[in-house]
Amino acid sequence: MNPPLNKIFTIIAVVFTTAFFLNGKTKIVTSYINGKVEIIDSTLTGINSISKLELNSSIHGHQIIASAKGSRSEFKNEDIIWRLGSLSVCRWFSPKDCWLNSGSLLLSFSEESQINFSSLKSKATIKGVGTFIVEATSNGGFKIIPLEADGSLSTSEGGTKKIKSGRMLFVLDDPSVFGDAYDIDLLLLLRSSRLINAFPEPLDRIKKIEMAIYAQQLKLKGKFDALIGDANSNENIQIWKFNSSQNEPSNRPKGTINKLLKVK
Repeated sequence: MNPPLNKIFTIIAVVFTTAFFLNGKTKIVTSYINGKVEIIDSTLTGINSISKLELNSSIHGHQIIASAKGSRSEFKNEDIIWRLGSLSVCRWFSPKDCWLNSGSLLLSFSEESQINFSSLKSKATIKGVGTFIVEATSNGGFKIIPLEADGSLSTSEGGTKKIKSGRMLFVLDDPSVFGDAYDIDLLLLLRSSRLINAFPEPLDRIKKIEMAIYAQQLKLKGKFDALIGDANSNENIQIWKFNSSQNEPSNRPKGTINKLLKVK
């Protein structure tokens, strides 16, 4: 015997209501804008494809976000916070699948998650929790700096690595592999990065970052490999290195860049 039509309509209504509710939960919403940030609609062409990013607007998979010099923005999805830096271009295919064409972004989340990152050439997956800065590199890959984290980072050809707070990793090539790793001065990064300190509200996990800084200072005692770096090619990694030896002359200002390394 066929079920009555009113029951069928009730089931359909429940399905659509549930789908709408779940879709609403997965939206990325703009929570802060400073400067000029624009949306490029990939379904349109010409001048009609470009519009100004609006506060509280939802971001969809067909939209590309581009920030001008000195501009930045913040986006939220449930407990996930995304911050886009100056001169950056990115796209979210889903709230946990981000493509970074150029520039830099910050990601922070407290619930166990799997986040996929991609760039012009490379891909990697973060599993766990934490706060990360991701920056595109000149060779089409990107670098990831875990400010504080618990989890793993994996690539298709490089396998899986345990994430260590303050340990910068390069992701190179397609299929993707890991480049070299360098210890970053988290305290100096915290003080200088606008992705961390140039927003009106502190990150939810700022206390975790402070604890990671404290642990790093105790462990490394000021001996760091690098603050920043870029990859012009897979064979040429540029690292701006800081004084790391207590035996070096102390008349230089603390934290001054003193050497440009080319790691081949």
